[in-house]
Amino acid sequence: MSVPTSRRAFLAGLAALAGGALARPAAAEAPAGSARYHVEILVFRQPGPLPPAYPLPALPVASAIPGRVEPLPESAWQLNAAEQGLAHRGGYTLLAHAAWAAIVPPNGRTTARLEDVLKDGSGLAGAVAVQRGQYLFLGVDVDYQAAPGTTYGLREKRRIKFGERHYFDHPAFGLVAQVVPSRGEPAAD
Repeated sequence: MSVPTSRRAFLAGLAALAGGALARPAAAEAPAGSARYHVEILVFRQPGPLPPAYPLPALPVASAIPGRVEPLPESAWQLNAAEQGLAHRGGYTLLAHAAWAAIVPPNGRTTARLEDVLKDGSGLAGAVAVQRGQYLFLGVDVDYQAAPGTTYGLREKRRIKFGERHYFDHPAFGLVAQVVPSRGEPAAD
């Protein structure tokens, strides 16, 4: 039984569309109801001598979902004044400053791996996650390698409020974070 030419063309077009949809990673599309946030961090070494290093639990494996984290240019950074303040206070050494847009689904989380948002050579590894539900949470799982064989870890999750600066403390290093809605722009559905 032969298929009419117009039907064959229709089926070929449908197959091409389906193939194109399958070739595009589904994870890059934001789920319906997702929100876009501007996440920014400053990581710095505390002044004075480093404390003794203690054994660390292994960093949790961070799985970033493609399309949910987008590094932002320096022109979009909002913590520049805080960075200047650290520079003028004695003894603080800036380890890293980065900002990214995070697309977070409702009742979900988006994780930014530090190796994806920081410049090489910072001595930092780990991830920062924004979790959205009834409240907004920020989780940091960051290791700072101060010297070969000397690594310090900061593992903390806490409820946060938009626009406020949140300080995560460790005797060897600290992290300042801020999360704000991305200019009221909803994530693409």
